[in-house]
Amino acid sequence: MDARVWALLPRLRAACEASFGENLLGAYAHGSLALGGFRWEASDIDLLVVVCAPPALENKMSFVRALLALEADCPPKGLEMSVVLAEACAHPGHPAPFELHGSPMHWPRFRGDLAGACAAMRGEDPDLAAHFAVAREAGIALCGPAARMVFAPVPREMVFASVWQDVASARESIHSDPVYTILNLCRTLAFARDGRMRSKAAGGAWGEENVPEFAPLIRAARRAYEGGEPFAADGAACAAFVEAMLGRIEREWEEKNGAH
Repeated sequence: MDARVWALLPRLRAACEASFGENLLGAYAHGSLALGGFRWEASDIDLLVVVCAPPALENKMSFVRALLALEADCPPKGLEMSVVLAEACAHPGHPAPFELHGSPMHWPRFRGDLAGACAAMRGEDPDLAAHFAVAREAGIALCGPAARMVFAPVPREMVFASVWQDVASARESIHSDPVYTILNLCRTLAFARDGRMRSKAAGGAWGEENVPEFAPLIRAARRAYEGGEPFAADGAACAAFVEAMLGRIEREWEEKNGAH
């Protein structure tokens, strides 16, 4: 693991413990960090903080202050966190509820009105089913019990609904973030086929082997993600890839599991 991450994780643990105290059940890194595909320049840090009861506003504010103070030491893509109840982890639903959520797109709002943003940032998130599944399979416990003791198995149809909503906007995101979109479509197709959660890097490797007609495009995205090489691909080729992959993902899922 990147030494910068090793230095950051204990500080994140300390922020969780100081902010939530005895209400804290555990804190878990998930995403690419847990799945082995983390790249400092291309990945963010994903964090699930599990609490026993809804946290008070002052606890939420304390936690966000601590994260904002750590922002300069996070990777370029930043940190994404959700504070969730233990009950939601033990009995997963879709979309799952959260008590607090934050990511680089939200930090300006927190800086402008910390109390108001912390009070308002509570609801349901369709991404959480997939996050819970990854945390259960590979989550890194910063503190608290092992992830498999906290996160119950997530029904496969919930995980697919969660990852599908993420790729459903691929026709738009292929233009704004082609590398992420290409690798994300690959790992979603892989999940539809075998039910395994993969990092973006592993999804790209799978895609090169299993979607050979688009192997050069996928390889270019992998190299950009893993090695920082510039990504250059014809827009029409990218659009054709999206259409082919969305159709294939739907067909694979329906053939094996029924309509989503």
